[in-house]
Amino acid sequence: MPGLRKKFSYNLFLSAINALYRNYFETRRSKFGYIHRTARVRFPILIKGIENVYLHEHAHIMGRALIIATKAKFVMMKSSAASEGLTVITGNHPLVKGEFFLHRAGEEDVQLARDVIVEEDVGLYSNVTLLAGVRIGRGAVIGSGSVCRNSIPPYAIVAGNPAKVIGFRFSPQLAVEHEKELYPEDERLSLELLQENYRKYFTSRIKEIKTFMSI
Repeated sequence: MPGLRKKFSYNLFLSAINALYRNYFETRRSKFGYIHRTARVRFPILIKGIENVYLHEHAHIMGRALIIATKAKFVMMKSSAASEGLTVITGNHPLVKGEFFLHRAGEEDVQLARDVIVEEDVGLYSNVTLLAGVRIGRGAVIGSGSVCRNSIPPYAIVAGNPAKVIGFRFSPQLAVEHEKELYPEDERLSLELLQENYRKYFTSRIKEIKTFMSI
């Protein structure tokens, strides 16, 4: 019985904490740059620059996320999701000869800030990091622990630090069929673009990818 009471008390405590977080989040929704009514953010989460965060239809961010968007935007388009531990940093401090790391004459907190964009239908697995200026292409899959320092083409599968393309979700032809089911004609990616990305990032790099995956 003591163990049962202890478990009941713990569950009651968790319910109270979750209710507190839900109430806090509801009061904070108006602070976002934009958040669709179907978008979901789970706690715990720390957002700096919430006015620069834009979450579209059915965007979903799981807990333990850190989003620093004080000087540029973070945008997650519709039906994209991030597992636990997402980190987004839209700015960094430049390394300039003759200047201190954080300061230059007459200025403080000098940053180079660039938007971070996650397009539609993207899957960000656990503990992914997105750095300033990165754009994750539609339908891409970002493997757990990846650090994206450069933009990722549509439907790519990437892994590592720095993140590298190791494959694609679909062949170009299948990607075209996939898009016909989801997007109006004027929003679909062209077969030519999909074929060029497939060649550039995958078929022309097979040996490099095999070496990378064997490490």
